[in-house]
Amino acid sequence: MENDDVPGSLGKVLRDIATEREAQDRMWGVQDFPHGSGPEFTERAEEAKRQCTEAWSRGELTWRHILTEEFFEALAESEPAALRTELVQTAAVAVKWIQSLDRRNGAVVHPVGEGGGRTEKLVRDRIPEIVQAAGRVPETRVANPGEYASLLRTKLYEEAGEYTVSGDPAELSDLLEVIHALGALHGMTPDELEERRSAKAAERGGFTNRVVLRLHE
Repeated sequence: MENDDVPGSLGKVLRDIATEREAQDRMWGVQDFPHGSGPEFTERAEEAKRQCTEAWSRGELTWRHILTEEFFEALAESEPAALRTELVQTAAVAVKWIQSLDRRNGAVVHPVGEGGGRTEKLVRDRIPEIVQAAGRVPETRVANPGEYASLLRTKLYEEAGEYTVSGDPAELSDLLEVIHALGALHGMTPDELEERRSAKAAERGGFTNRVVLRLHE
């Protein structure tokens, strides 16, 4: 079994990555952005691959060449499964680079950033006045239309996660509030949303019977 304390061990690197992710989640919460990738990066991916091949043939290959190739190959993908595969490969190369760095220089304690940014999240409309009534000064801003949908989707993950962890049915009301806000973005009132839910339930049923479908690949 690999000793995680040995410089260059996979376990040590993965622990550091997990620690960094936890710190990022504490600072920024769940983030949901557009991919921004696609065929427009194909030419740059091909150029990165060419440079990687040439560096290999000259005996000058570096981790920078390999990671750059993987990175641009990921950017050139737009289909979710292919993009995910390339991102995993990119992450794997980054991990191998860190392992190589640790073997050469000795493992270091990863410095976790706890500051340097502001934590923001979408909150209910009356939260600022509740905070103010508690004797604190809330710092707020109004989300612009372009980011509002993304913030709501992030809020959806947050509320669903809170219910999943706690099992508290009170969390479902928060989840429903977010769903209504998302529905409003699509021009749907709560009544219209309920009509669609009811129609789909009539057509396909609900989850009352606890039916579990076995899927065979």
